[in-house]
Amino acid sequence: MPISDAYIVQYLLDGTSEVPAEIHWREKDADQIGYVATLDQVDVILEPVYSRAGSRLILRFRNDGEEFSICEPAHRGWLGKKFSKEHERDLAKLFSDLMSAVVFQCASRRRRAAENQEQIRERISRRLLFGEPQEVRGRSFISGPP
Repeated sequence: MPISDAYIVQYLLDGTSEVPAEIHWREKDADQIGYVATLDQVDVILEPVYSRAGSRLILRFRNDGEEFSICEPAHRGWLGKKFSKEHERDLAKLFSDLMSAVVFQCASRRRRAAENQEQIRERISRRLLFGEPQEVRGRSFISGPP
């Protein structure tokens, strides 16, 4: 049985919204709109796509030269408020919630970086000049101490 699109988007939303977040998004280059995260060597790209019918969000997943995508369902009806099926409405809501969570995460990180410039400069300079701190070597931050 294939994994549903809604399940995948819900997984990304949960991992992004958790405190602390399991999924860490970053903004794409300054000349591109969208966000990128890497999970278990899979690149996940969240970005808008534009067409004559309006804009929608798309999630693209890449690994070892292979790619698939999940598109936000197209709105139908007067002023784009209706969907042809219930699961399309649910998927559209998940996309909206995911985009909000990603934007919030990136904005919070940007705000913290602006407030802590000296500490960030010191930490990065030390890593550049002296390498990884002794107490950090051999520890995994994702799964905790060995």
